[in-house]
Amino acid sequence: MKANKLILFIFFAAFFTSCENELDIEPKQREDATKTLSTETGVTNVLTGTYALAANGNAYGGRVLLYADLLGVTGVLSTTDLRWRGTFGELRQMYNKNMLSDNVIIEGTYARLYEIINASNTVIENIDKVKDPDRQAVMIGEANFLRSLAYFDLVRFFAKPYENGQTNNQLGVVIRPNAIYDFSVDLSKERSTVEEVYQVIVDGLNLAYTNLPEDNGFYADKYAAQALLARVYLQQGKYDLARDAANDVIENSGHGLSQSYAAAFNHDTDQTEDIFSIQITKQTGVNDAVTFYASESNGGRGGDFSIRDAYLAKFSDPDDRAVFNYENDANGRILTSKFTDQFANVGIIRLAEMYLIRAEGNLEEGTAIGNTPLDDINIIRERAHADDLTTVTIDDILLERELELGMEGFLIHDIKRTKRSILTETPTGDPLLLTYDADKLVFPIPLKETDANKKITQNPGYRI
Repeated sequence: MKANKLILFIFFAAFFTSCENELDIEPKQREDATKTLSTETGVTNVLTGTYALAANGNAYGGRVLLYADLLGVTGVLSTTDLRWRGTFGELRQMYNKNMLSDNVIIEGTYARLYEIINASNTVIENIDKVKDPDRQAVMIGEANFLRSLAYFDLVRFFAKPYENGQTNNQLGVVIRPNAIYDFSVDLSKERSTVEEVYQVIVDGLNLAYTNLPEDNGFYADKYAAQALLARVYLQQGKYDLARDAANDVIENSGHGLSQSYAAAFNHDTDQTEDIFSIQITKQTGVNDAVTFYASESNGGRGGDFSIRDAYLAKFSDPDDRAVFNYENDANGRILTSKFTDQFANVGIIRLAEMYLIRAEGNLEEGTAIGNTPLDDINIIRERAHADDLTTVTIDDILLERELELGMEGFLIHDIKRTKRSILTETPTGDPLLLTYDADKLVFPIPLKETDANKKITQNPGYRI
């Protein structure tokens, strides 16, 4: 099925959220885009191309996962769980919690996520070219899923955390409700609030859940939307809603846990545990999780991000997850075994996360919807051949998330939603404690955006 992945039309290839005014699309390209959007095949190809955008390395091809670890790593060098030794200065800025507004890697991801949003909007606005009403509904559902996914990571990285139970007037990100076809006009716009952005995300995922079928091949389906919604609600601290969404996926999606922990990773076709994965082929997409976490022999850079003893010490004995790593013969670094095939899919949502969400939601709410928190945690532990727990606390569940989901893009987001602090170092080596809502834990709005968008407000702590 992967062979039918298409490269997105040039009409979308250079999109940037508010784009530099000097960007000029040649008249022939304008004409080709107009023709593309006038046919059912063209609109369908734009949707396929939106998945291709998501598969780019600086989006869901791996780096969005990497950023969460780089920003979330805590501790001075001797006590940190993971260590960054790569040569990319822009990524080191994240590891050191000292980002700059001209960071081109951050800029690239910001642009890519808005490209996904714009392409999704274009599909929705031109859906009338699709003749079959049922197919229309599915395509609208997929576009809403992809748009919500992009907004979710924009608001988590580029805005302060969501505060449940409070009127949240913190600035989120710019909401683009309509497709942009003409970049020659002034597209300046202020950021909406965090609350407003989350509402767009939730509304989009609810619509996707309604429209999408239970099975949609390797594209987003009904339960991918519901699983992402469970993650969103958990980030908001809406534990009852997160619990219910996760329970729906566990009980009704048909997905199951892989027989072994190792079997959940490094495959190029979706397996039973995969709720939504980004498809990587030799023609489409880049697996940047492999790039930065794997040895050279496994397609990586030698392990720019390696595992430290402090992380391994968190596991009990026995536990398959504690030994799901290997030593790079070239440099002696301990590397995760989760990413060892550069053409494997990049997992975005797998079923184990839903058990952890249901457990946390039930514990916080004092309920046992679907199962007890203790039993859900032990289901996860038993798969890894770890000893059962006899009791479970919120700290146990949060630790289990680190053990089960480590290096899969959750670290900084879990720290922020649970209002924990991060211990890091200043450039001179002095310890520095950052609270969950510290300015240094939020990406800057990229310089290219603030130059082009005269209405946008930069995040606090950044001079430009």
